[in-house]
Amino acid sequence: MEMMLEDLTEEELLHREEEIIGSGERDELYGLRSFLFRESVRLETKERSINEKIERFETERRQFREEMGDLNRQLERDRRELRQESALFDKRLSILRNGFDQLAADKKNLEQERMKLEAEREVIANERLAGGEFLFRGVKDSWTLRKRYKDLIKIFHPDNAGGDHEIIQLINQEYEELTNEYGICV
Repeated sequence: MEMMLEDLTEEELLHREEEIIGSGERDELYGLRSFLFRESVRLETKERSINEKIERFETERRQFREEMGDLNRQLERDRRELRQESALFDKRLSILRNGFDQLAADKKNLEQERMKLEAEREVIANERLAGGEFLFRGVKDSWTLRKRYKDLIKIFHPDNAGGDHEIIQLINQEYEELTNEYGICV
C-alpha cells in the first residue's frame, strides 16, 4: 500500500486519503499515518536543504556585492591615478616641449651672435690688414707714444679676458715703427 501512495499524484493522493479516513480501517489508517510522517520528514528535509541553499546563495550574493564594491572602488582609484599620471605626463611633455622650443630659440640667438662675432672679427681682420695705424692715431710725441703703448698692452695682453695675441703683435710692430720714426731707443 505504501508504494501505491507514493506513486499517486497529489490530487489522487488527496482523494485516496479521504477514502481511507472515511472507511476507517485500522491498518490503512496506520499505513497512511506512516506515509504522512515519512512525507513530512522528507518535506522538512527538503525544506532545510532549500533554506540552506538560500542562505548560501544570500551569503554568496553578499560576498559578490562586497567584491564588486571593492572592485569598483579599486577601479575608481585606478582611474583617478591614471588621470593624475596622465596630467603629470602632459605637464612633463609640455615642459619638455617648452624646453626644446627654448633650446631652439637659444640656438637661433647663438647662431645670430656667432654670425655677428664673425662679422666683427672680419672687420677687425680687415682693419689689421690696413695696419696698426689706428691704434696709435693722434700720437705726436714719444711720451704719448709710450703712454698709448702701455695702455694698449694692458688692454690687449693675451692673459686678459679680452686679450688677443695677434693684436699684441700688431701693437708691437706699429710701436717699433713709430719708435724708429721718432728716434726713440727701445
